[in-house]
Amino acid sequence: MIARAIHKRSNRAERAFFGVNCAAIPASLIASELFGHEKGAFTGATQRRLGRLNRRNGGTIFLDEVGDLPPEIQIALLRVLQEREIERVGSNKAIPVDVRVLAATHHDLDTLVAEGKFRRDLLYRLSVVPIQMPSLRERKDDIPLLVDYFVVVSAKRLERSSEP
Repeated sequence: MIARAIHKRSNRAERAFFGVNCAAIPASLIASELFGHEKGAFTGATQRRLGRLNRRNGGTIFLDEVGDLPPEIQIALLRVLQEREIERVGSNKAIPVDVRVLAATHHDLDTLVAEGKFRRDLLYRLSVVPIQMPSLRERKDDIPLLVDYFVVVSAKRLERSSEP
């Protein structure tokens, strides 16, 4: 919700917003999902496919559970943040992208860096404006507000009144 609020209040609000749960995508598919792939890049790649970063050009992508990214994807993501370009799987051609990257994780990334499981330079690039969000159990006063919000959202989706 915070990532979406940042997007809606930015100069990119009219552009695409997309969230990706990095922990939910298998490690073998995450590169193709984020960066796209060329026809024939791997078994089953019958056509060129744009990745989520490329399809969100000009917009915002929210990488949830970024602490679960495999090391080779961390390197590619670092390139996106530093060079503002991607390479599709099976290609060596750089493609410029303009996308804001917001990231979240439940992991302590400093600990993962110390253990060699997360790149220090990627953490540096992602931590431009860190926002610490306490867990919901530490913010019990927010629960009624969240319930009200989700009732309104659900009512709109179901084309119902949110009034009792």
